[in-house]
Amino acid sequence: MNIPHLGANLMKVIMPLLAIGVVFLAMRVRRLPAATAIGWAKPPPAAVAGWLLLYAAYILVSNYFMFWRGPWDFTIWREAPLIIDFLRVLGVAVLGPIAEELIFRGILYGRFAQTKLGVGGAIAITAISWGAIHYTYTPGVILLLVGAGFLLGLARWQTRSIVTPMLMHILWNIYAVW
Repeated sequence: MNIPHLGANLMKVIMPLLAIGVVFLAMRVRRLPAATAIGWAKPPPAAVAGWLLLYAAYILVSNYFMFWRGPWDFTIWREAPLIIDFLRVLGVAVLGPIAEELIFRGILYGRFAQTKLGVGGAIAITAISWGAIHYTYTPGVILLLVGAGFLLGLARWQTRSIVTPMLMHILWNIYAVW
C-alpha cells in the first residue's frame, strides 16, 4: 500500500516521542522527581482556564493583524488519507508541543530559574530560544512566537506547572495546523 507523505508524517510523530522519552529517561537516570525537574504538577483549573483564554485571544488578535495562519483551505485534509491527517494532528498539534514544552518550559526553565538569572531570565531565555528554533518562519512570525514564549513562561511560573504551557501550546498548534 502506497500512502503519500506517510514517512514525513510518521517522523512528525516519532521525533517528538523520542524527545519526550529522552526527557523522562534522563530524569529517571538522574533520579530527578518530575515535579521539581520539569514542573510536572496539577495546575489550578481556574488559572489554566484563564491562561487558555488569554492565549486564545493572543492567537486570534495576532492572526487578525498579521494573518500568519493563512487562508482556511481544507483541501489538503480532504485529499489526504485519514491516517495522514491523524498523524499530522498527533505529531504537530499534540506531541510536538508536549516535547517542546518539556524542553523549554520544563528542563531549561527549571535550570535557568535556579541561577542568578532567576525566573525573569529563565522566561526570557526560553522565549527567545524557542522563537529562534522556528527560524524558517518570517521575522514577524518569529517575533510573534517570542511573545507567545513569554506568555508560556509566565503561565509556567504562575501555575508552577508545565501542564499549563503544554495545553496553551497545543491550542496554538491546533489553530495553526487546521
